[in-house]
Amino acid sequence: MLILLVVASCSIGGWIYWQKSQVRRDLPAPQEKATPAPISATEDVTAARALANYLNRIRAQVREHEAAYVRLQRSKALAWNFPQREDIERARQVVRDFLSTNQRLADSLEHGESFIRAELDTAKVSPTVRESVLERYEKTQKPLLPMQQRVRESDDAIGQNALAVLDLLDFNWGNWSRDEATGRIDFPNTITLATFKEYVGKIAAAANERKQAEDDLANYRRDHPTP
Repeated sequence: MLILLVVASCSIGGWIYWQKSQVRRDLPAPQEKATPAPISATEDVTAARALANYLNRIRAQVREHEAAYVRLQRSKALAWNFPQREDIERARQVVRDFLSTNQRLADSLEHGESFIRAELDTAKVSPTVRESVLERYEKTQKPLLPMQQRVRESDDAIGQNALAVLDLLDFNWGNWSRDEATGRIDFPNTITLATFKEYVGKIAAAANERKQAEDDLANYRRDHPTP
């Protein structure tokens, strides 16, 4: 099973409670005689919605990418079993879809803070609310980003090397054979065979790195539950 990133969720009520706690904590002491602007209920909801919108965006893209991964598996695009030459192009499209959904997800993860900040700026919330939301993002989401990016980079490596294999098989159509019992691909040209094995090796290495990154992400979330 594809173990994709799991983004921390927060309820509107839980977020509002945390938001007000943060504001109370950051209020100056009475002797400072500072009177911060009150935070309205509307701002509370807006703040919660900004982070929730980002998290929902990530969840939707995770589901989209997972569906692309399932199609990649079911199509057997990485089994290199192509009775007809046109089957290679169909496999290419499946891999391209996998790469596209992965890239969209990677972009959303990379620019998460900008996405949230833009929503808050559009809503014209107070600086106190904006900074509290961004602090929440910093604490709960930023630590996950390096591990999430490792997964995305691994998927990109899997897809790019899969396309390279498909191009190699297409270019050498008629000059390679596949053993139906073992799935082994053979080329009469030793250099071409070595190139094929190199690409396949990179796919395997990327899959191993992906698994390690997923494990690291799961362990981090276990040890650092979202408050």
